[in-house]
Amino acid sequence: MAVLRGKPDPILNDVVLCVSMGWTFDELQAQPARFIEMLSVYLEATATQNDARARQVEAQIDRLKRMKL
Repeated sequence: MAVLRGKPDPILNDVVLCVSMGWTFDELQAQPARFIEMLSVYLEATATQNDARARQVEAQIDRLKRMKL
């Protein structure tokens, strides 16, 4: 899942939310604003954790490759 970081264009943020949640644009618009804010923060935090974990795994793979040589 791609989550935009920083201050994205609002329409791109809407697209990411719709794709992530499986919503249509009308369904997104029907959600309370506070819920969408909280969901955006949650998705951002999850994406940040996933990125950090991916970097850890890549570093571990690199260490293992060097050990094998």
